[in-house]
Amino acid sequence: MEDMVETTHPWGRVTDSGTVEVRIGDEWHAVGAYPDGTPEEAMALFVRKFADLESQVKLAEDRHKAGAPAKDIQKSVTALQSALETPSAVGDLESLKARVATLAGALGELAAQQSKEREAAVAAATEEREKIVVEIEALASGDLSQVRWKDTTAKVDALFESWKTQQQEGPKLPKATADALWKRFRNARHTLDRARRSHFQARDKLVKEAKGAKRELIEQAQGLAEKGAAGIPAYRELLEAWKKAPRATRAIEDQLWAQFKAAGDVLYQAKTAQVAAEDEANRENGEQKAALIEEFSDILTLTDHRQGLERIRLFHERSKKIGPVPRAQVKALDAKVAAFDKHVKKLEAEHWDKSNPEKQARSESFLNQIDEDIERLQGKKSAADAAGNAEEAERIQSELDTKLAWRTVLTDA
Repeated sequence: MEDMVETTHPWGRVTDSGTVEVRIGDEWHAVGAYPDGTPEEAMALFVRKFADLESQVKLAEDRHKAGAPAKDIQKSVTALQSALETPSAVGDLESLKARVATLAGALGELAAQQSKEREAAVAAATEEREKIVVEIEALASGDLSQVRWKDTTAKVDALFESWKTQQQEGPKLPKATADALWKRFRNARHTLDRARRSHFQARDKLVKEAKGAKRELIEQAQGLAEKGAAGIPAYRELLEAWKKAPRATRAIEDQLWAQFKAAGDVLYQAKTAQVAAEDEANRENGEQKAALIEEFSDILTLTDHRQGLERIRLFHERSKKIGPVPRAQVKALDAKVAAFDKHVKKLEAEHWDKSNPEKQARSESFLNQIDEDIERLQGKKSAADAAGNAEEAERIQSELDTKLAWRTVLTDA
């Protein structure tokens, strides 16, 4: 029998030939040799191999507890089972095998749990992507002629970012499901892209037309500068054409309008200068007309229509000779002249009202009727007095007083 080297390890020994053995149950099994080293070094080598195997088992157990993917742990367990089939280290191999066996048995339950969780995650991810697809399809199926493309493009970009995040960070979907959803998303996005390009192409065309039309109007407006204030009517016609012309983008429209308005400002500045010159030339007229109005202010105190007509005729005759007044005075002076005219017209109306033949005829007829009524009532009053009927006499007297009052009004009118 071969002699054994003494060791202090409970699970291993080294033979005189340098073979290292491990105890499994009651039997010793050779695990290897380290001929170039001492027995202690040989033992230490295979003890370290056991420690390495044990650390791998511990790592697999920890991963199991942490809920790592069962299929990944299974790879480690399979490798450990293979390594433990043939003794290759010194240590409690039976205990290590038992731990690996226990771990292998628990993997089935973990795999089943993870499968359910994965299915639930896939279902949730599928639902999220379906929401993204439905949202972009809703955008693509609307009235694309009324779309605000800045907002819609931002929404589409945000949906695409959500899609990429789901794809990168979410669980992997079944290929058929993922492909079908992506196809719907891609088709909707392409629909929106085509509509957006069409919109901006049409807008660019419209902008080009607007720029051309309005630049032509600007040139025409600038050409009116030599006419000065006399060019304003033509400029107003150009302004109406400007309002009817197609619009460009806001920035371009503002730029074009500034040029068109500048051309008009030249004309209106000429008009302002012309008015100022005319007002200065008419300043003396204004003073004369104000003095004339003051001179004829007595018109407002007249009560005879003949005097009023004569004074207003004379006023207007002299006023016409004065000529135009500064524009700033026109309103105030015209208001005073209008008061003169109104007063004289009132005097005429009152005179006509009094001398109207038809009205006079009606008054005379009414007066004759009243005279007849007075004569009749006086007779009835005398009869009542003679009969001693005081109450009847009083009633008749009251009616008679009313008729007499009317007669006084008519005769004084």
